Amino acid sequence: MGKSNVVDELQMREEQMSLLAIESAEEEKKDTTYVVFKLVDTKKKGRVYLDNEADVFNAATNKPERMRLLVGVDSLWLKEQKDVTPEYARSNRPKLVFENRFLSIPSYDLNTLEFLRKNNNCVDNPKRRPGGRSDYFEWNPAKQEEEALKKEMEEIEVMQLAMDQPMEKVLKHAQFLGVSFVNEMGEKKTDSGIRTEYIIKAKRLPKLFKESLGSKRVEVNWMVKKAILDSKIDLGRQPGQAHFAAGGFITQIPPARKALEYLVEFAMTETAEGRDFLKKLQDHTT
Repeated sequence: MGKSNVVDELQMREEQMSLLAIESAEEEKKDTTYVVFKLVDTKKKGRVYLDNEADVFNAATNKPERMRLLVGVDSLWLKEQKDVTPEYARSNRPKLVFENRFLSIPSYDLNTLEFLRKNNNCVDNPKRRPGGRSDYFEWNPAKQEEEALKKEMEEIEVMQLAMDQPMEKVLKHAQFLGVSFVNEMGEKKTDSGIRTEYIIKAKRLPKLFKESLGSKRVEVNWMVKKAILDSKIDLGRQPGQAHFAAGGFITQIPPARKALEYLVEFAMTETAEGRDFLKKLQDHTT
């Protein structure tokens, strides 16, 4: 075999090996799954860069510590990167770039995923310190659709509960939830109008609605407010004090506290004074 033939054969083999390497890389890319993160701010466009250092809560030590993500370094915690030189740190900073609000990380890159999930900018992090300029969340369409459906079903449930309540309960609970019983002209609303707003409140505040429905706090709130409106509780006799109009000191109201809110809390305390106030309140409002 001539020299030129040998060279040609070697070149052909090199080309074949290159093609196989490219095909293998393409196949590997197809098989790789990605975890996607998405910026909360819908107005941001183009590229948004995330720093590779962050002060976050470390669950292992139960205190704030600094993370630093570096290529080729196993630990995220700066205190455990003592052997890393400044030159290495500068040369091995990973690029964390959101392109048009999205950042995709291979699922095998566990260090980067941990860094992003523990970051204060990640709204899914329960230990985060809010207020970041580049807040993001882990994008999972299936999970988000499931959560959206759950939210929708919860809203339907509480709206149905609101429609089924007798009017006596509606009035007490609606007042607790902040429904006004008069319109913008100062005219008293009809029962139908109050119930409509009650149903809307249930839809907007499903958690509070369910937690407070039929609770003692709602009943006490109703009694205290009714006593104030009926002038059975006097809040003007002495500044910062509450008295029964018929006579009798109730309690001192701390500065910066709303009288209604504080009196409801006072009536629900398991103290002798609180129980006595609640009993007198019941007597005054029945």
